[in-house]
Amino acid sequence: THWDRGTEYYAIEWRGTWKREQGGAVLGHAIHNHDLLCAVFGPVKRLSAFGATRVNPIEVEDCASISFEMENGALATSSITLGSASNTTRLRFCFENLMAQSGDIPYAPAQGDWTFMAREPVTQDQIDECIAGVTNPLSGFTGLFSAIADRLDGVPSSAVTISDGRRSLELVSAIYHSMRTSQYCTMPLDDSHPLYEGWLPDST
Repeated sequence: THWDRGTEYYAIEWRGTWKREQGGAVLGHAIHNHDLLCAVFGPVKRLSAFGATRVNPIEVEDCASISFEMENGALATSSITLGSASNTTRLRFCFENLMAQSGDIPYAPAQGDWTFMAREPVTQDQIDECIAGVTNPLSGFTGLFSAIADRLDGVPSSAVTISDGRRSLELVSAIYHSMRTSQYCTMPLDDSHPLYEGWLPDST
């Protein structure tokens, strides 16, 4: 998640503060990328995170580096900065026989043009044949409301659930905990975790 956010962006009073924005680049900019990561790989088992404020004179972080170990054994990394010269969001998944990479649309990477590249012994022809049979799903609010309608009709759907929302907020809590303690954070978090009720610093 490499975006360009400067003085003009933070001229709005509530931005860049813990009390009003509730977080920085992890919460407000990279959260959907992390949602997509978990949608593909499943839950996070543990993580280690570093954060810093390097681009703007704000309270919250505008740069972060995060390492994830997923429950299924996959390893993932997240690189976040608000000091890029352009707005780019990209996902890259390296599987045993396939590399899949999104386009770089900053606010909707899943909607961009994806690249699928074969890795031996799978051939590119096999990948291309598989991709040719896949239809583009509805996206944005159209996709959201369609998925909700399917769920209400009892049809299997990809609608975002309350548990998905909880997982997203729980992940933010774990990232901020790791940043502040310089320790791994294991998930899921239970009610004994110091950030279970929220991640805002005590000073806010």
